[in-house]
Amino acid sequence: MKFTVIRNGKDPLRDTVANATIESCLHHGNELVEDTNGVRFVFNLTDTEAPRAYRRRSQNVFVVSFISRQHRNGNLQSFCYTALVRTLSNLVICAVPENGADLSHLSGGATVYFTTPEAGFYQLSFDPEAIYQRVLPIVGSHFATENIFTEDLPPRHWRSSPIVEKIKEYGKELDSLGVLPAPFPLHEILSAEDLRHIYKIYGITGASYGNLSARECISELGETTFWMTGRGVNKANLSRIGKDVLLVKGFDYEQGAALVSVPPDFDPKARVSVDAVEHHLIYKSFPEVGAIVHVHAWMEGVLCTHQYYPCGTRELAEEVVDLLAQTDDPCRTAVGLKNHGLTITGPTLDEIFERIRGRLQREVAMFA
Repeated sequence: MKFTVIRNGKDPLRDTVANATIESCLHHGNELVEDTNGVRFVFNLTDTEAPRAYRRRSQNVFVVSFISRQHRNGNLQSFCYTALVRTLSNLVICAVPENGADLSHLSGGATVYFTTPEAGFYQLSFDPEAIYQRVLPIVGSHFATENIFTEDLPPRHWRSSPIVEKIKEYGKELDSLGVLPAPFPLHEILSAEDLRHIYKIYGITGASYGNLSARECISELGETTFWMTGRGVNKANLSRIGKDVLLVKGFDYEQGAALVSVPPDFDPKARVSVDAVEHHLIYKSFPEVGAIVHVHAWMEGVLCTHQYYPCGTRELAEEVVDLLAQTDDPCRTAVGLKNHGLTITGPTLDEIFERIRGRLQREVAMFA
């Protein structure tokens, strides 16, 4: 894969960690180029106090930002997450010296903290190869979050359906449990220009964790049709079809796009949840699954994905389906998404919530 490096000032600790990671990338056959055209990922070496964003041309260009901090004091996770948002990154790597060690000449040690948009936050001792192995699944993955809208939703579904009402009901319940939080206050952290850029690249005007979907057979639209919550919407206040809840009638895997059926008065800025590719692949692979819930929470005893892939990537969807197939009952189970949360399947939303009430842990387990 081709990649480039953007440097903002000098920082001995940051630069030592980044340069060692660059060497690992080259050792594994990746190509460092100066021209940003055609690159797969960007290493953004930015300033801790005034982090700068790299404005990618495409969602499938991944940005990994490197920063450093001299001490692990205060709320380091909040510090790193703010840097991630301000740099519009897919991953932030923050180096902190151990006991005042000086890494400018690789003398002493450091701890490296990884922060992802899904609030993954974990650490490793400084090791360039280990860093590369955590970066690789991210920069090598493929987003499948586009939407293709068709105004062919049958009129009987323009306002609601019993399935949609269930999604509304359980969106409120998840909100009351505190497992559908907003990951960060976009309008407080980003400028209006950066917000416009986020909408252009990711098709979102807000962000919130988690989603719900439920199958409803609408034969004139296809074999695998299901309702799903929209991207960045308030799950506790779902109201409008074509904005808050959308009907997915299929998926174009080549284009990485959900095929969305909408009423004539749909909101053109609406987008189905980024996890639509995962939900569609689950419904397609396991016909008895009637509903799916994704939350940034945890449960004891679940099988967990081995790699960290970003939300909305084809690779995450495929690994989740493979993991479900390893369980005793793929149609009534929960699996863990590494440093991320849970995907929970069931025949109905009613059955899922009866099974998970009192079992969800708000703190997601983190693994290096």
